[in-house]
Amino acid sequence: MKRLLPMAAGLVALLGAASAYAACSISGSGDVSTLSNAFPVLEAIAGAMRECTGGPVKVTTKLTTENSAETTQALKAAKSPYGLVALTNGTITPAQAAGQLRPLNDFVAKYKAKYNIEDGMLIKFGNDVMAIAFQVNAQHLFYRKDILDAAGIAPPASYDEMLAAAEKLKATAGIEFPISGTYKSGWNLAEEFVNNYLGMGGAFFKDGTAEPAFNNALAIKTLDVMKRLVGYMSPNALALDTGASAQQFMQGQVAMGNMWASRAANMDDPAQSKVVGKIAFAAAPIITPGGKPATTLWWDGWAIPKNFDGDPELAFQVMMEGLKEDVVRANNDVAIWTRSVYKPGRFAIGTAASARAGAPPYPMVPQQSLAHDAIGEHIGAFLAGQASAEKVLADATASYIAAAKAKGLLK
Repeated sequence: MKRLLPMAAGLVALLGAASAYAACSISGSGDVSTLSNAFPVLEAIAGAMRECTGGPVKVTTKLTTENSAETTQALKAAKSPYGLVALTNGTITPAQAAGQLRPLNDFVAKYKAKYNIEDGMLIKFGNDVMAIAFQVNAQHLFYRKDILDAAGIAPPASYDEMLAAAEKLKATAGIEFPISGTYKSGWNLAEEFVNNYLGMGGAFFKDGTAEPAFNNALAIKTLDVMKRLVGYMSPNALALDTGASAQQFMQGQVAMGNMWASRAANMDDPAQSKVVGKIAFAAAPIITPGGKPATTLWWDGWAIPKNFDGDPELAFQVMMEGLKEDVVRANNDVAIWTRSVYKPGRFAIGTAASARAGAPPYPMVPQQSLAHDAIGEHIGAFLAGQASAEKVLADATASYIAAAKAKGLLK
């Protein structure tokens, strides 16, 4: 399987909102609706796409943090109301395995010169281009440089150092809840487990199979570290998604935590942040001595549903209008773009450092999404003190096995 940035080295090589863009230039007629998550780079892209509305073309964009479930429904429907859906290396694999996406090879060949479509943007399964990637993303350390400097604390390189720093800040700086994290039960919490379990050196499946392998001593140790971190988070930690955690940083309520790189630019936005210039970035902490940073490398991109009830060529043109070079130049600092015109700035520091230190890509195998869902469904009970680590891992494993059998991945 060939895909964007399959190893950290690819990201290291790569790493070496404007309101007006060049006029949209597309041919065809019809309606194109898009569905995506909601964060700054997607807002910029959506704005550029909407510039194509006019005459016989209408473009509408829907940005929602509930996009994952809605995308699944759209891809399964008899006809998709969306001509473009935003996917990641975590969500494309099940859609691809189910045959729900349209190969883009013909459109890439036809429009490659017009839009300067670069090879590093192409997400491939075998020889088929199934998506166009626009950014790379990862969680990494966000920290209040002013607060840590005042307390004589170096940026934590490990979770042990972060916990020690949290205890010191709580005791000496009066910060009751020094740490934040995206620990909302469900997808967000499962992603934290994935980051930390892989950082421990764990494997989710037996080699070459879909047999689960995440109910073990390493998984218990992972949960124990996560519970220690939750002890320094606000009481609503298990309700904090990415947006809510970012708000804690921007409102000056917390001092450190792992956060998505796609939110870094928000920290310096005076319209929504009280801590402009005070947040610094570093590699994700390691969870165990000698381990890898507790994060995974991701890409975000656009795909066309095979069941789209409209003109897929028009949808592709709208996609590329949203990803053209002047959009990148005008919004350079809101993402770590996949285009070569991107100029890495301070918001890319944490992702680059995590990649250099060996952060792995998020696993791209069909069964990973099923394991992810099962883990997110169950482990919150342990962190909330309602069940043992052994029980939640056993329950997650049982849920995964049932889902994998239903999908034909296990007998």
